[in-house]
Amino acid sequence: MTELNVLLVGVGGQGILTTSAILARAALRAGINVVTAETHGMAQRGGSVEVHVRFGDVDSPLIPYGSADVVVALEPVEALRYAQYMNGKTLVILNDRPIVPPTVSTGLATYPELDEILSKLKEVTENIKVVSASKIAEDIAGTAQATNVVVIGMLAKLVELPFSYETIEEALKEVLPERLHEANLKALKAGFENF
Repeated sequence: MTELNVLLVGVGGQGILTTSAILARAALRAGINVVTAETHGMAQRGGSVEVHVRFGDVDSPLIPYGSADVVVALEPVEALRYAQYMNGKTLVILNDRPIVPPTVSTGLATYPELDEILSKLKEVTENIKVVSASKIAEDIAGTAQATNVVVIGMLAKLVELPFSYETIEEALKEVLPERLHEANLKALKAGFENF
């Protein structure tokens, strides 16, 4: 494996940082070089969050523009915000549940329809998987807070990661407190089995 560049994007509170911690821990357990970099604004208040996760033969923590192999978007508009990292081969895993910002709920802005978001993304890459990760998390784990873990399962199924599914399970148990293991292991499995 030379390198794999995964960009995780969403809004504060969706567990983007936890997602990157689980993936990085899995890589370390498997003896794979991994570097991460996080950038977030008002994360606690629903602001934009991005985390670069780079596996393999890499030194810099930031993915160069146009070089993401995978973009995982836990919120649809966030995929558009980071489209400059995509290229014609980039796989986009796009959770279909919007998180409407205060500017929209107060009438100061409008939120684009999902079709409009997809149309714009398809100008860059056709390789887009729209997923209902939040619904799966609610149905299987009993909480939308497990959306990020459902998406890790989907990522593991769709992309040849440099570590096994079992390694992800072990990493998840190391990163999350024990009381969250059962629900999140179910969420991980549900995401993996939905492809």
